[in-house]
Amino acid sequence: MIVTPVALPTATAAPPAAAEEPPAASLSDAPEPIPTAIPEPGGAMNILLVGTDARPGEDVSRTDTIVLAHLDNRTNRVSMLSFPRDLWVTIPGYGKNKINAAYPIGERQIGPGYGPALLKETVGELVGLPIDHFMLINFDGFKTLIDKLNGIYVDVPKALDDPAYPTDDYRTIKIHFDAGRQLLDGDRALIYARTRHADSDFGRNQRQQQVLMAIFDLVREQGLLSQLTNIDQYTDSMSDYIRTDLSRSDMLGLASMGSKLNAESIQRYAIDPSMVVERRQPAYVLILSDKKGLKRLVSQMLDPAVASAGGETPSR
Repeated sequence: MIVTPVALPTATAAPPAAAEEPPAASLSDAPEPIPTAIPEPGGAMNILLVGTDARPGEDVSRTDTIVLAHLDNRTNRVSMLSFPRDLWVTIPGYGKNKINAAYPIGERQIGPGYGPALLKETVGELVGLPIDHFMLINFDGFKTLIDKLNGIYVDVPKALDDPAYPTDDYRTIKIHFDAGRQLLDGDRALIYARTRHADSDFGRNQRQQQVLMAIFDLVREQGLLSQLTNIDQYTDSMSDYIRTDLSRSDMLGLASMGSKLNAESIQRYAIDPSMVVERRQPAYVLILSDKKGLKRLVSQMLDPAVASAGGETPSR
């Protein structure tokens, strides 16, 4: 559903939220519809794409996926930057914590609806950019979207085995993916995007971007971005699963932009293992040790000239 954007309180008197101690280290036959004018988004826009891991009965949960998308209508270019969920960051007004704690802290300690605002502020301060909007989807919404598309095709680069994939009822199961191109329904696509025991959170970030690219490719190929009626049907059917502060006009403008894009126009970036230090006690966290490296990634996202020297093109 579309929600009204909220601003964080200018001063928060609440004490810092409980967190693990900081690590010791520093760092048809129907008549043809009349075409409707679709607005173009003005200039560049930064949108936070968020996936929550809420299980049945949970109203608020931590964020399992955090991706910053930079969209520039002037250059017809999109960039994505993924953040590992265990990244140790400053949450404005609430001290140090994992980045995936910002959303539930906002929802519980400031009030319902403030989780996305606090997460936007947290990511914005981390990367030095204003975050204009957010789009949040839960697991059921993710699966529903992919099933409405009749599945997505993903090229799995190598066989994946996870002996302890977490289920909704807090058990674990064994999962396996063969290498190669395959059609995934909503359930399998969610597992592919979430599994991490086969490699790491960094591998999972790459798979999440790969799934996002597969969704985009299929939506574009089916012409869903260029038909207003299709856009409205999808947004209406997904309203129970998605929260966003993008207006309908914003979404139509972005759809218009997306219909002109191709896969090569989308650049993918991520914080990688060389940029962080792992700390396992008293809890597992990732400390950003290469702040210049993050600044360089952000510069590549924003400037096509800089990006020509780096940035990963989508896996096919």
